[in-house]
Amino acid sequence: MSGILATQLISKQFQVISMNDGTKAFERIKAEQPDIVLLDIILPGVSGFDILDQLKRDESTRAIPVLVLSNLGSREDIQRGISLGAEGYLVKANNMVEDIVKKVGAILDKPH
Repeated sequence: MSGILATQLISKQFQVISMNDGTKAFERIKAEQPDIVLLDIILPGVSGFDILDQLKRDESTRAIPVLVLSNLGSREDIQRGISLGAEGYLVKANNMVEDIVKKVGAILDKPH
């Protein structure tokens, strides 16, 4: 997650935990039980699609909403993310930080 995005989320009273290692992401998410996960697809060690699939298959993490933020923006990538259970899929290059913060707020306002 970019520092700018993290700063904006913190300024809106969100607690932010950031990880750069995809191989440890699932266990950390399972342990922390965050309100939402912002997930990139291109990660070191493992695909974000694999993490998303694992999150949605596990009973303890299934209900956590996932918003994919990626530079992969093909129709197939977006469809795959949504079909795996992502609450939304935003292409980084097409969205301003403010748009992402608004989407996070909108997802968290929905009943899950």
